[in-house]
Amino acid sequence: MTPTPRGRICFFGTYERDYPRNRTLVEGLKRSGWQVLECHVPLWEKERDKTGRYLGPWSLVLRAVELKLAYFRLLLKYVFTVGRYDVMLVGYIGHFDMPMAWLLTRLPRRPLVFSPLISLYDTLVDDRRSFADGTLMSRILRWLDRQTCAKADLVLLDTEAHIDYFVQEFNLPRKRFARVFVGAVEPDAQEDVNGATPSEDTSFRVLFVGKFIPLHGLPFMLEAANRLKDEPEIVFHFVGSGQLTEEIHETARRLNLENVRFTDWIPYEQLHRFLQGWGVCLGIFGTSGKAARVIPGKVFVALSAGKAVITADSPSVRELLTDGESAVLCRRGDSEALAGAIRRLHGDRELLRRIAEGGSRVFRDHASTVQIGRSATAVLEKLMTGGVNAFR
Repeated sequence: MTPTPRGRICFFGTYERDYPRNRTLVEGLKRSGWQVLECHVPLWEKERDKTGRYLGPWSLVLRAVELKLAYFRLLLKYVFTVGRYDVMLVGYIGHFDMPMAWLLTRLPRRPLVFSPLISLYDTLVDDRRSFADGTLMSRILRWLDRQTCAKADLVLLDTEAHIDYFVQEFNLPRKRFARVFVGAVEPDAQEDVNGATPSEDTSFRVLFVGKFIPLHGLPFMLEAANRLKDEPEIVFHFVGSGQLTEEIHETARRLNLENVRFTDWIPYEQLHRFLQGWGVCLGIFGTSGKAARVIPGKVFVALSAGKAVITADSPSVRELLTDGESAVLCRRGDSEALAGAIRRLHGDRELLRRIAEGGSRVFRDHASTVQIGRSATAVLEKLMTGGVNAFR
């Protein structure tokens, strides 16, 4: 059935087009009947790892030059290709796009929606420690977070816990925010992704996919692997790279973890096929404040593929998942608890199956592409009906 036409959305900026948050929003809105006009110039997807040298002085100067060129192209696209629209939505990474988006939506006045996904201050100062707190750069990032959200008529964030942080940290009105889960784009219907649990004669594989950053708590995962290295049927597979790559590889060598495998990266569109046949998928186990406020995209991808998930217990995760029913939740930063959860699922295949099925149901009911589209549509229609002051 073709959904009822709802309106036209200008999805605007230098956002990462293939980033899961942006992909799910665009696809979900289309499935809910919106016509999505992408006014986009690629910039941030050129580098997957945005840490280390990427944040160095000369690199930041280069980024500034690239931004100016991108905005010139973006303005031309907007003037000559977009036409009439009802709402402008700025995706992730979009903090630097917001001033131009704000100017373009003044005359004629149209609603401006921002989907930041993260706080730059929280991510680069508190979590990744790329900049020290109290420095000029940390103050700029904090100011940028507040100003970009203040300019938006509506801000979409992924959890209520994350909304609480923005409201308290940046002194913003709560009614300006709305929760829309990150979700995941499901695989094509033709693909066989109903991942049955491994048979008794195969290795029980524990999979982590993601950027190697402090948020994820990889040292705790490696310590869990160390606790389980005398159980040859349990094999850990880490897919990704990033800020902590050298440290993580060195730790695995130092502990002589023969039960650990590393793969550099797998394109997003191949993830569902790659997940098949693996025992469980890991979420995040870091101890930072941010780790307690977000549900990472990797959890949604695993749920969409029908895999059992083990992740750290937190207020944000409890907004979606229930321990022992749709996931196994364990204490953050506790490698012994993580090892125990893995051992428990390895020894109880019926429990593994029930949790995988429970997680799949939760995904379909709350975080599928269709559900993300419905959640976003509900707040966008309220914005359009109530005018630009609806969330102020």
